[in-house]
Amino acid sequence: MPNPNPANTKEPRTTHQVNLDQARRKTRLDLVVGINGTGKTTFLRQQVVERSRKVLVLTPDEAEWRHLPKVSTAQEIYQMQGAARYVCDNPAKIDDDIAIISRSFYGGSLILDDARAYIGCMTGQSTNYLYIRRRQYGVDIYLVAHAIDQVPKQAFTYATYLHLFYTTGNIQYRKRDLDPDTFARIEQAKDAIKKAVLAGDKHSCAHIKIDQSL
Repeated sequence: MPNPNPANTKEPRTTHQVNLDQARRKTRLDLVVGINGTGKTTFLRQQVVERSRKVLVLTPDEAEWRHLPKVSTAQEIYQMQGAARYVCDNPAKIDDDIAIISRSFYGGSLILDDARAYIGCMTGQSTNYLYIRRRQYGVDIYLVAHAIDQVPKQAFTYATYLHLFYTTGNIQYRKRDLDPDTFARIEQAKDAIKKAVLAGDKHSCAHIKIDQSL
């Protein structure tokens, strides 16, 4: 029988458990960075939502991703298939929300949209729990921000790719958090994207590998 209260368990029940080979695969933590209107949402819809068996979008805005059905309880998250959204519009509850999602969502893609609205309110323990547990639960995470300096430095520790669109953020804030080669590649890509945007290609994007073990 499925567990009726998955938020209070440490592991998903075997009835709904993703098979072990998939759960133990190398999961992704991709960073999607760019200002509004540069193509982040289109990229996520085409490359993640339309291609994944199961997708949960965490958004701070009730008006965003309205085409997706809304889930709000551990049971709904645990049983969902396809794509849905979870609205987190109360920063004081973000750790509770992340705990529910971390223990109830598995075998799919988790999009943390507009992370600047709530990521700073999450405790270090909560963010690390989310990043680390993704492997056991077979979850790919896509963390979305408007600027590189808005991405928590812990995220770079676990990141696989950076999908970089046009941004005005100062990447020097993250220089100490990245190895010199990775930082140089990001800096070069940022400059190239800026030139492309000024030339009229407002959706210019670079896909930069962060995890060199891939």
